[in-house]
Amino acid sequence: MRRAPVQAELPIDRGRQRAGRPTGSWPQPKAGVDMKIHAYQLATIGAAVCIATSVSSCTEPAQPNTGTVERSGMRADLKVEQIVTGNLEELNGKYKLRVAAVTYDLGGFIGNHHHAGPGLRCVTAGTLTYVQESETSNYGPGDCFYESGNVDHHARNNGDEPVQLLNFQILPSDWQGSSAITVTAVAD
Repeated sequence: MRRAPVQAELPIDRGRQRAGRPTGSWPQPKAGVDMKIHAYQLATIGAAVCIATSVSSCTEPAQPNTGTVERSGMRADLKVEQIVTGNLEELNGKYKLRVAAVTYDLGGFIGNHHHAGPGLRCVTAGTLTYVQESETSNYGPGDCFYESGNVDHHARNNGDEPVQLLNFQILPSDWQGSSAITVTAVAD
């Protein structure tokens, strides 16, 4: 038996709009609360949104040669990677969810790239400068944004403190390594 999808409305903080778009606002945990619980809850929400909104973006059957994306002062720490199972039977075994904690040091950046699948990015510290299709946005603590995976973009820490964010992604189940794919120029 198939269950109807549940639609949830995320809280919007009208005072923290970026480039005219509302961004999600997350309550701060109380002192002494285990952040692993909060990260797990956020990962669950992120995974559900990725699956519900963009499965068609991640239908690449085999991993292409992703090339080398230019980056400096940026590192990712894989937190969770899990093959999809559950009520969305058409996804079971075909995709995996990945959550990574990403840090951009002062001046750190990742060059122009796109991704193997869609995902949510949630900034937890610092300010990330994000450029997509000539539109620049600055995301700060508590801001979350969506990447479809098929749009070229780059990001940088232009601030005075490290940027930390959580990357939630859905990828083909056999995908290995970074999901960042080099942008190749198309000949005229």
